[in-house]
Amino acid sequence: MDVAAAIRNRRAVRDYEPKDLERSLIAEVVDEAIWAPSGMNRQPWSFLVIEGRDVLAACSAEAKAFMLSQAADHPELAAVKGLLEQADFNIFYNAPALILICATASDEMAVKDCCLAAQTLMLAAHDRGLGTCWIGFSEGWLNTPQAKRRLGIPEAVRPVAPIIIGHPKAGPGHAPERRPAELRYLEATAGG
Repeated sequence: MDVAAAIRNRRAVRDYEPKDLERSLIAEVVDEAIWAPSGMNRQPWSFLVIEGRDVLAACSAEAKAFMLSQAADHPELAAVKGLLEQADFNIFYNAPALILICATASDEMAVKDCCLAAQTLMLAAHDRGLGTCWIGFSEGWLNTPQAKRRLGIPEAVRPVAPIIIGHPKAGPGHAPERRPAELRYLEATAGG
């Protein structure tokens, strides 16, 4: 894989072929995700997979209801409230599988390590012609006791990165514009 090309060409995929995803492909991308950088090599992550469009559609309905119940306390949800109220909007975009990258430790470094594993997983999937998308809409609900019980998520783990995965219906679209990097070199002094 040309890493620079993969970084520039990988896109969030929100439209999937109706076929299931082979478990061997899921295992391959997870096996590559564990090579992500990890602070002090703790590797504080676990990977949980939820398969099936019907199961994910039901989870979508519950996650949307949860988000709508939180809308009064979170004004930032106002922009997406109409979308969440649409009965036919599936936050998992009819993908065949969802990989939950979960922190197995409670500190913030574990969360960062899971984010690094998520990026590595998405690049590994892209290398195999698969599509992925981080589904932030599901994060709040996935961390509720009700969702954990319903899905069998161990109480001790924290879902950090919910990544849908599947065979995309179309190739990557046009790359969105990027702002130039804000890069500054700081002049630090030694000894205070």
